[in-house]
Amino acid sequence: MDTFAQACYLMGVGYEYHSYEGELLRFSDEVRSQALAAMAVDGSDLAALSELNYRLDAAPWQQLVDDTSLVNEQQPRLLVRVARSRYQQNNAGVHLTLLEGDKQLHWSLAQGEIVGDYHLEHEVYLQLAFNLPEDWLAPGFYDAQVSMGEQVGKTQLWWVPALSYQPPCFTAHAKVPAQKLLGLSFGLYTLISERGVGIGDFSDLAALVVAAAEQGIDYLLLNPLHLLDTTQVQAASPYSPVSRLLLHPLYISIELSEDCDHGLRQDVSEAHVHYLSSADGHWLDYERVYALKWPLLQRLYANFCASASDERRRAFAQFQLAQRDALDTLPSGSTEQDEYWQWQAWLQRKHCQQLAITSGMRIGLINDLAVGVTRSDGEYRQYQSHFTQGAEIGAPPDPFARQGQNWGMPALHPKRLASEHFAYFKSLLSANMHDVGALRIDHVMALRRLWWCLADQQGCYVYYPFEALLAAVKILSHQERCAIIGEDLGVVPPQVKTALAESRVLTNTVFYFCHDHRGFFAPEQLPEQTLLMISNHDLPPFAAWWQGGDIDQALELQLIDNEQAEALRGERQVLREQLLGLLGEHGQQCTQDTPSEDIYAALCRVLARAPSRMLTLQLDDLDNQRVAVNVPGTHTQYPNWRRQLSTQGAAILARQAPLLQHLGRARHGT
Repeated sequence: MDTFAQACYLMGVGYEYHSYEGELLRFSDEVRSQALAAMAVDGSDLAALSELNYRLDAAPWQQLVDDTSLVNEQQPRLLVRVARSRYQQNNAGVHLTLLEGDKQLHWSLAQGEIVGDYHLEHEVYLQLAFNLPEDWLAPGFYDAQVSMGEQVGKTQLWWVPALSYQPPCFTAHAKVPAQKLLGLSFGLYTLISERGVGIGDFSDLAALVVAAAEQGIDYLLLNPLHLLDTTQVQAASPYSPVSRLLLHPLYISIELSEDCDHGLRQDVSEAHVHYLSSADGHWLDYERVYALKWPLLQRLYANFCASASDERRRAFAQFQLAQRDALDTLPSGSTEQDEYWQWQAWLQRKHCQQLAITSGMRIGLINDLAVGVTRSDGEYRQYQSHFTQGAEIGAPPDPFARQGQNWGMPALHPKRLASEHFAYFKSLLSANMHDVGALRIDHVMALRRLWWCLADQQGCYVYYPFEALLAAVKILSHQERCAIIGEDLGVVPPQVKTALAESRVLTNTVFYFCHDHRGFFAPEQLPEQTLLMISNHDLPPFAAWWQGGDIDQALELQLIDNEQAEALRGERQVLREQLLGLLGEHGQQCTQDTPSEDIYAALCRVLARAPSRMLTLQLDDLDNQRVAVNVPGTHTQYPNWRRQLSTQGAAILARQAPLLQHLGRARHGT
């Protein structure tokens, strides 16, 4: 391997990949040089590359231990490196001491199993594996010191569980099989309120929690609640946040706060009426929402400053201390008022999760973690050293986006991500697992590799420390008692599929894609360890899909031409016929003339029989929505992330009660 190729390998820059169609494609040296340049590495400076290669490949063998040591709880072993000349003398022992507590272990060199070696100049370095006691530690991160004679090394020992956290309902017992769950998915902003200021908030979520629990719903999967850029009122996409460690203040319910007095409650009611008087149908007007709600949020903080008890002030101070990492990702110029709003948002999210569990839900809220963050301050500013310059994340070309996709968010630097024992990544996970029942990780393939968009519309895959990132996910899922779902739609490396399955991380299956040339897959053919849904926020609701409204819309938005539209209509007709065939085979007799709402209900009844652990219904589909909440590939052409529901969530569920009760009986075996 030459110097340049070795540098690319060590820095994670890919060499080749299989396209969506299965073709093996190789990246040019020019593109790979651009990827190195984004990581501040000059691909043309061979001397500098040689030094880099030595630092990344050879130098670690001269360290006693790595900065971070992963220990698999099923076969717990500590890896230590030693020069063979020292090993042959066998005149030293190895000591491991945890820096907190009094746990320590001691081995002779002879007790270590040789599991690797490295030839460096005139010396050979050996990697030794020393067995640790089983169940010695709980899943977690432990600062430790390893010594061998006068040589001392510090490491953070990660005790990694074999599986991600499995809630009781996922686990089969002697007389109780693992349960199959039923849930809803939606964006909080889409909820219609009888009392709020345009946008759905935590009071609306609490009301939906109660109504859903009464219908046998086990969980609510939310679009990300991340903090958006509040200086840009048109910044609406929950997947383009300014901080993923914080919550958006617009979701705060004024009335749910202890600092809401009678006067403020009246003003909320007036603001509600004022918003409705100028609202444009069911399209969210963010400019008016900000104009009406921001002064109310400011008054909420003023009330806290004026009249909060000493106990509540101490509680706020404890929150500020405990969540310092997250609060440091507030945008520049933020004040205590912004931290107070985060406190209120976190309290209200916790309230909704507790309400879900006490109401009988098995999981409760499912958070959604976006794959990236914008450059507009906040999280990017706080962790800027962890990001590249000149590379943005996206996806390679496929039949749906021939030029590929650029999501416009900076790419994380694979090596810098590991600094301080992956502290940034761990903070990100903790903030999003806190006080919820499960976490959905958007584009979970990013734990292993991401497509980097580079200059001149070129790109390549860059690889990340997958084993460590997945280990952090599993450890923190146990510490936060939070189940994990990995959104794996698209081209998924086989290593990711295998690792997720072995770790019992649920994957994501969208029924629209569950077919081949023979037709849609029967429910019993669908995977077990998955969250199954008919559609999602990036795809048309079922009514639009069935009637072809999404094709008409794509043509109108000039995303396709007339020829492509005709081809798509032909393909859709075939899919409709295949779907009717599937429904008929399972006792659901429908025709082309059957209303889309009835066909949707029939499909839900069929899919309820699937072995899939979680069946998720879009609230949009239960509301029989006909326009998408988001149309990928559009920006200003379509009001993405603004379409709301037609009525209150509880009313939608009441109208669909017979269907939901049938599905609940089928899923729960009652």
